[in-house]
Amino acid sequence: MSLTLADLQQNFTSALQYQTSGEECHIKSDHFTAEERIQIYRNNFIIGLTDVLQATYPMVHVLVGEECFTQLARQHILNSPLKSGNVSHYGEHFASSIENFPRVMEAVPYIQEVAKFEWQIDLSEQILSKVEPSKHLLSINQLSSVAEEHHQYIKLHLSPNVLAFQSSFAVFSLRLAIEANDFSQLDINHAEQGVIMSQYDGPCSTVKLNSTSFELLEYLKNGYTLGQIPETHLACLETLLEHQFICGFSLAPHQ
Repeated sequence: MSLTLADLQQNFTSALQYQTSGEECHIKSDHFTAEERIQIYRNNFIIGLTDVLQATYPMVHVLVGEECFTQLARQHILNSPLKSGNVSHYGEHFASSIENFPRVMEAVPYIQEVAKFEWQIDLSEQILSKVEPSKHLLSINQLSSVAEEHHQYIKLHLSPNVLAFQSSFAVFSLRLAIEANDFSQLDINHAEQGVIMSQYDGPCSTVKLNSTSFELLEYLKNGYTLGQIPETHLACLETLLEHQFICGFSLAPHQ
């Protein structure tokens, strides 16, 4: 029975995942069997996606080493099939795949948190590639024109590619330590929180915040006006503005 193109493509995709054989893809055998030929495709497929994962998770790669990362990547690739020809967004849930390697989890207890952290970095970059500047927000430069009695109604808006991240491990400091190749001051078991923000003109920025600044960020993320935020937290506004986490403001309806 002849297969439709869609059926043949589905069989080939399944064969790459070791779910069907080369014969089911109508691959002809000569000097090499159909299975040997499909294995060449499988190897190239896995190598290609391993490179994608390594680009997305460079910190994980550094922490576990080449050989271990290759095994982690293979596990993820075979259990998390590529759903489109676009590989730029591939790699979500890599942290979950690591759970299948208890020895790795035991040797590097914070490895899943690092993977989650790096996926958020990638996600921020994905958002930046799609986001368009809002035409409905007022520029931060116009804040000075708002009458003082209306300050309480100001609602500051975070840039869409600003992502908040909390961890029970020092993942923000770890990224800096890896970049500097200096781990002398790192206390990995120290909880940290902060912001991940991709940029058009440079690498993704990851900024550690103190707890008060991070809580302020959460207030803004949830749509609170300045009048609804505790004054103790408003003192940290300068930090958020300095790092350009805020893209504009609006005024909440009031009488």
